[in-house]
Amino acid sequence: MRLRAEYEVGPNHRFLANLEMMHVMERALRRAGIPYHLSEGFNPHIRISMGTVLPVGIWGKKEYFDLEMDPMDGAEFLRRMNQVLPPGIAITACRSLGMGARALMKSINAAEYAFQVNQRPAEVEAAVQEIISQEEILVPSRGKKKNVNKNLRPGLFALNVVPQGDIAVIKALVSVNEPLNIRFDELLDLLAKFGISRESIVEFWREGNYIKQGEQLLSPLVTP
Repeated sequence: MRLRAEYEVGPNHRFLANLEMMHVMERALRRAGIPYHLSEGFNPHIRISMGTVLPVGIWGKKEYFDLEMDPMDGAEFLRRMNQVLPPGIAITACRSLGMGARALMKSINAAEYAFQVNQRPAEVEAAVQEIISQEEILVPSRGKKKNVNKNLRPGLFALNVVPQGDIAVIKALVSVNEPLNIRFDELLDLLAKFGISRESIVEFWREGNYIKQGEQLLSPLVTP
């Protein structure tokens, strides 16, 4: 069977790179006695496929991986894994998929990032409204194509402000993967361009990864 798992990564693990996170999961799978499948060849490895890369320096609430394994009850999988995973990392849900289901990296095309800003909500709201009103938003590309400007506007699906007392949280729903991949650090550049400095952002994380189909925002867990 092929199992898709949703997991959370707490703030204490924000500096784990994607490969390190995969190794954490592989060690947990072994310790938990999960009947995973191995690849063939001279150097077999666990058939696990991580979802979109969680940038180093931020934590995530809804991250995903796929695993090829023998049939197993989902509740038992959660129980065993969460017994051996380090504090701050936990499997939150899982489901069985058909072996022909589309790969995570080809399915996920949207992500939501959150920025807690130490500024008055009214100031933050004014900056956000100015960003939304732009027809074109150019920032230096942080990806493979250096020294070029990237227009983020087509991939900026939503930008909202959630007041929290005297501070505010900005939530940005953006395009990821092809055809337009908006990076977390490019969002930091975007906010700075409109008066929300890096120094005023006291916390940031990824709310989740999604499959965007038209106006619908679907969880990778509930889609075939």
